[in-house]
Amino acid sequence: MYRTKEPAEQFAIAQAEAAKTGLSLKVGFGNDASRSEQLQERADLRRLANDLREQATVAIEANDTKRAEQITDALDAVAAIIGKISRNLDLQDAARERIDSRSTDDTDLRDQSGVRIGTLLTNADLSDEGKIAAKLGHRMSNNAFGGDTDEGGLAAFFRGVAGGRTTDAIKASLSEGTDSQGGHAVPSWLLPGILKALVPASSMLQAGTNVAVLQQPGDSFKVAAVDSVPTAAWRDENDALSESDPTFRGVTIVPRSLSFIFKVSRELLMDAPGMEQALRVAIAQAFAKEIDRAGLIGTGTAPEIRGVLNTTGINTYAMGTDGAELSNYAPIIKAARTIADDNAPAPTAIITSNREAETIDLFADTTGQPLRRPPALDALKFIATSQVPTDDTQGTATDASTMYLGNWTFATLYMREQLSVLKLDQLYAANGQVGFACHARVDLALAYPSAFCAIKGVIPAA
Repeated sequence: MYRTKEPAEQFAIAQAEAAKTGLSLKVGFGNDASRSEQLQERADLRRLANDLREQATVAIEANDTKRAEQITDALDAVAAIIGKISRNLDLQDAARERIDSRSTDDTDLRDQSGVRIGTLLTNADLSDEGKIAAKLGHRMSNNAFGGDTDEGGLAAFFRGVAGGRTTDAIKASLSEGTDSQGGHAVPSWLLPGILKALVPASSMLQAGTNVAVLQQPGDSFKVAAVDSVPTAAWRDENDALSESDPTFRGVTIVPRSLSFIFKVSRELLMDAPGMEQALRVAIAQAFAKEIDRAGLIGTGTAPEIRGVLNTTGINTYAMGTDGAELSNYAPIIKAARTIADDNAPAPTAIITSNREAETIDLFADTTGQPLRRPPALDALKFIATSQVPTDDTQGTATDASTMYLGNWTFATLYMREQLSVLKLDQLYAANGQVGFACHARVDLALAYPSAFCAIKGVIPAA
């Protein structure tokens, strides 16, 4: 590889190579352009890239190192511009889709009094960074090079917090001040990428849990939840209407502080390629794992959020006084029956420990053949996580576990819009490292507790 130039130099080389073919680059240099202009330039750049690859082959075969280096730099720049145009187009498509669906898809999150407090992102939204950005009203980061021509990505933000080289947009963001804990708010345009990265790292988000981004100031909010389905009854003319149990209840949302610390060598942070993706993965994994643990089994005692297991109104199914082994799908079907008996929506996924996931995968009939999943469970997602403990107490058993069955579209994580990062100035300096403390504020609520069932007392096979 011949990667010796700075981003600005690569841009200049790309311009020069494009000019040889009569192409004048526009979109890739931050200029406004129509959709048709962006599509045309992307097509032209793809043709230019193919031509440059052929030239690179010729240069390498001729041992022309200087020309090969020049072409490689140009190719890097062209590839980055193509990526940037593609992201712009994706964002425009998502925004247009959002506008087109506005009349039927209300994503405004409101409290019990009707005041807008944020934006609701469905699980389907979370798979598309452009759609997240459009719904939150953010632009999406165009950080192809992480240089001054773009807003800058996560790597540029962390470099800025550490006092290193960064973009003008990041510098402006950092200059806005610090939060109550002394940390810098992560720029809003980086949030869509972080939210998208959370999904594959979280069992609850994989199961279908939504994310509500809170944008209204306040320490707590109260939202409506379904408590029970009202009972309808036939009536004669002039007879009184029959009464049924309360249908709705208020749920108080109190975002709790969730934090973690990580460290990185100063050289790696300032110079290493791939830091953007590495930081996304690290942050998403750290937050997602603890969100899963507390979201499933959290006690609700401050500072921990209340998880599914300790939410009033969920169903439970016990495997026995002292627990029982899981040998077939019967307990899951019986647990689903408890949800159906409450007239709640059918479950969409079950979350288990890794141990129970292995047990289920090893289900076999009397001939040793893998046990076919019953038709009633064909559409059910089976999701495993290390965050479900296997040392619960059930009677005399001390190695029990709980499985969480439910319709996860009725579970929502409430998250403050701004994450914050605090530089730990001296803690790791002696080792040439930079430490960061990352903070988020999160809560969980079930809009329909009866749509969930905790299967308790699953013990390991003998």
